[in-house]
Amino acid sequence: MTMEDRLAQAKHASQQPCRVIKLGGSLLDLDEVRPALRTWLALQPPLATVLIVGGGALADALRDWDRRFALGEETSHWLCVRAMGVSARLAVALWPEFTLAARWDELVAGRQVASSRIVFDVEDFLRRDEPHLPGAALACNWSVTSDSIAARVAAVLGADELVLLKSSLPRQERWCWSEAAECNFVDAYFPRVAPEVAAIRAVHLRDATFPQLRLAAP
Repeated sequence: MTMEDRLAQAKHASQQPCRVIKLGGSLLDLDEVRPALRTWLALQPPLATVLIVGGGALADALRDWDRRFALGEETSHWLCVRAMGVSARLAVALWPEFTLAARWDELVAGRQVASSRIVFDVEDFLRRDEPHLPGAALACNWSVTSDSIAARVAAVLGADELVLLKSSLPRQERWCWSEAAECNFVDAYFPRVAPEVAAIRAVHLRDATFPQLRLAAP
């Protein structure tokens, strides 16, 4: 695919309303994660939905192995991206109402349906397409986690919003990106990508009342 084709796909995708959701990998140890996600989704305005799942315990193990064996940040980054592919396939097993997309063109085609629910395996997109798309390209190091990856996908899709499903929230209703990054609520790279996303909120999925906060510019 040429750069012009990628840009045309990105422009076309941005014309279709959608929501990008990042499910934190730490939530995969929640026994009630299946009904929790379904219940929360049922409360949301209907939009085409793209789900990206963090690496969870697999990514944590890779961090430990990098410390032990000095794998290097770029090698560790791509191993964590591969771990997200495992999480994506787990998500389709947990929520069979979602379909798996493993390529950018599959994602763009699938989200044209207003009721679509798609789990996106980001590896091929990050390797082949993402560096050539407009906006702040992602770094290949530990400053980038699934938070920034989801934000980058939301940005190039022109998504109406990005929702970060988290295991906890601070006690406030609004937080700027830079403060959230400084407190490790999101990764260090997130403030570079966030300005390109239309709207961002975080939701406490472990709480049955689903409290949320807005992430915004300083």
